[in-house]
Amino acid sequence: MAAILVANPTAQSGKAAEWIRTARALLDEVKVSHRFVPTEPEGRTIERVRALIDEDGARTIIYMGGDGTFAEVAKGILASRHAGECAMGMLPTGTANDQGKSFGLDSGPGSLERNVRVISQHQTVGCDVGALTIERSGKAIYRDQFFDSFSVGIGAASLETRNRDREVVGRIPGLGQLYRNQLVYAGAVLRRFVESYVVDVKFDLDVVIDGVVHTFEHLLDVIVKNTRIFGGEWVFDQNAESDDGKFELVPVTGRRDFGTKLLGGLRRSPVGIDDLAALGFTHEPAIVGSTFDLTVRSTGGTLPAVQIDGEELPAGDRYSIRALPRALRLIVPRDHLESAL
Repeated sequence: MAAILVANPTAQSGKAAEWIRTARALLDEVKVSHRFVPTEPEGRTIERVRALIDEDGARTIIYMGGDGTFAEVAKGILASRHAGECAMGMLPTGTANDQGKSFGLDSGPGSLERNVRVISQHQTVGCDVGALTIERSGKAIYRDQFFDSFSVGIGAASLETRNRDREVVGRIPGLGQLYRNQLVYAGAVLRRFVESYVVDVKFDLDVVIDGVVHTFEHLLDVIVKNTRIFGGEWVFDQNAESDDGKFELVPVTGRRDFGTKLLGGLRRSPVGIDDLAALGFTHEPAIVGSTFDLTVRSTGGTLPAVQIDGEELPAGDRYSIRALPRALRLIVPRDHLESAL
């Protein structure tokens, strides 16, 4: 049965249309029968993917794009009646590409040939999924699923700033080619970090992880992580696995801890977390679990920003997260499977 390739031909200022043509030619070369389906606006891609599975019988669905496209295609698979029979192929060409990199794939248009070859080999592995409920004043206001990360605090606030900056930059001719993607996000993080010296953005957190209570005061950020890589370049827990039914809660307890994680967690950094700890830089370790109930207490009265998989969400005062073990099946490189054994 033909696979489905889902991508947005208008992405990357129209460059994605050429990448899609290249990907389709490569899929033909390795004899992966397929048809192309463009993404749809306002979240309608999820329902489109579900219909392709339940009504048209598709069982291999390939996403091409960034983490947002990954999430929409994955949610469409999980919304179908045949999620357990489906496999999801990955052609990451976005900004961070956390999922693709976490599962041993390269990213960008230059990696299409290798990643298409991986799809043709059809080796699969399970991926845990996070089920999220947001509450405010005792009432559930939002429910969703995530695949990479959930966070509250300065990281999500930086995402808000990045999105606004990206809109402004896009209106200035030529600047958008220089100040884009991860550079925009890095600038937003730096701005929010500097602002934290002037405006109190910290919050307190009570979290119950698998029945055990943990309390943190004056946090800058808290991240609940599924896949290994965060923001395309950071690894906060070297032992993290994406198919063990566990997530990692990563608290950022202050500016020193923030700097330690930012430098020591960088994949290509010559200085690791242990090296920085030996120099006296504090580091709050990750806590592993399957169920998380987070209660946020904001001293300023304003609820801190929240995000999942790089998308802004409505803020709440309580968040409930449940790990759904291996709910999604991903097509990955053979060497990734071998290294996991």
